Amino acid sequence: MKLSYPVATPEVRAAILGFKGSPAEVFPALRDLGYTAIEPFIGDPAGFDQDAWIAAVQRSGLTVAAVGTGPVVFDHKLTFTDANPDVRRAAIERAQAVVRFSAQFGAQVNIGKLRGDLIAGDHARCHDWMRAALTEVCATAADLGVTVTLEPQNRTIINNLNTTAESLACLGALTLPNLRLMLDVFHMHQEREDLIVSLTSARDVLMHMHFADTERRAPGDGTLDFNAIIAQLRSFGYNRCLTVEIRQQPDSLSAARRSATYLLPLLKSA
Repeated sequence: MKLSYPVATPEVRAAILGFKGSPAEVFPALRDLGYTAIEPFIGDPAGFDQDAWIAAVQRSGLTVAAVGTGPVVFDHKLTFTDANPDVRRAAIERAQAVVRFSAQFGAQVNIGKLRGDLIAGDHARCHDWMRAALTEVCATAADLGVTVTLEPQNRTIINNLNTTAESLACLGALTLPNLRLMLDVFHMHQEREDLIVSLTSARDVLMHMHFADTERRAPGDGTLDFNAIIAQLRSFGYNRCLTVEIRQQPDSLSAARRSATYLLPLLKSA
């Protein structure tokens, strides 16, 4: 397992739980701290010079672990379940653009809040919209050899697919061959899941992980048992990246350093 850190692409305006800044400064800083990958959080692939950004990644020696879509919602207010059909169509097309961006790295695309909230009194239709959007986005992704992952998020963030079990049921119902799961231990803890049990239940479809301690603090600064979490992941052969998604306090460099200092020895241990 290797460490990854979130990085905003240049057009992103919203604050993220990761680095914002010039690739010429951010990428070497993360590499020097021991990170081997980044997870770009992107809002609009057409909003920046992709060629220049990709070249900067290649020069850095870092890989792209996954591509996050949170800024599509925060900056552009696009979701799969918006009441306005034009917004829903724009959300699908933006997700497809992100898929095309991610294909250049061979990286998966994560769908969290982009799937949208269920509208009160209209849950069934919202579920239909969500399923149709995921099916269309996954079709585009399949053509490009890209995996799409669903992220369960706790009920203070979104009102559907809050738990690992709910998200596994959704995957089972959709039966899309390139739709998988990513898990965030912060959200799992917020939903009072047994982390070890949930990780094991998702082992066959688990493509990616987000790490954060309680209250979105750096790992080791809260109450989660990362020794046990890492041991469980290792027990069933998970050998993919772990992205640290935490509050940037007192600043991004300090937060990234604190996380790497704590986690890298755990990952290197037997």
